[in-house]
Amino acid sequence: MSEESANNSFGILRSLKKLIFEDSPEPFVPESKQAVAPPVTETKKGESVTNNPQTNLTQNTSDLPPTDVKQMKLKVLEILERINEPGLDFFEVWNAAAEMGSVDAGSIKAAFTSLKYVDKTLDKDKLVRTGQNYAAGLQRVIDKETSQKQLQKENIEQNQVAEKASLTAEIQRLEQNMEELREKLGSRQKELKEINSKYEPQLKDIDAKIAVGNTAVAEVITDIKNALNIIQTNIN
Repeated sequence: MSEESANNSFGILRSLKKLIFEDSPEPFVPESKQAVAPPVTETKKGESVTNNPQTNLTQNTSDLPPTDVKQMKLKVLEILERINEPGLDFFEVWNAAAEMGSVDAGSIKAAFTSLKYVDKTLDKDKLVRTGQNYAAGLQRVIDKETSQKQLQKENIEQNQVAEKASLTAEIQRLEQNMEELREKLGSRQKELKEINSKYEPQLKDIDAKIAVGNTAVAEVITDIKNALNIIQTNIN
């Protein structure tokens, strides 16, 4: 593998991102134009340097749910691009192996052999060391993110507990009010049923008194009229 072709293969983690979607029902759409990294320059230590390009994903993940593993793996690879160290190391060998179609023993050995011609300092120890460093770096990132999310979760849980307690107390108050209202309603319904028996004796008593009074007055008036007739006929 020439220096130019090596740089073209690992300028962007296009190959690793493509492998993520190999089992997707929709075919992966490759980039319309291959990204080419700037030429390799020598550092003070004599190592080749690969500049980190801007992430350029062609796979549209906006419609995927936030918890989709494939989308999250893309985000992880973007983080890996940002923490990629200058020079040839595990990062470039891994991506070059993916460029061959899959990451396995054969592709990794082939990628390592090819890239070793570009950077003579590339060896097994460097691959292992830098690979472990990248894994540790990603772990630190996710640990920090997890800690932040855990704090966010705890705040939400506290709000949940507080709101649940508030709603429970309010429901208890409403239930107590409802019980009091039910008791009051029952009492009023009983009073309504008994209202006739409460007032009928008084009404009957009044009717009786009216009847007796009218009868007595009528009889007295009759007596007066009889007396007047006697006077009219017997007194000159």
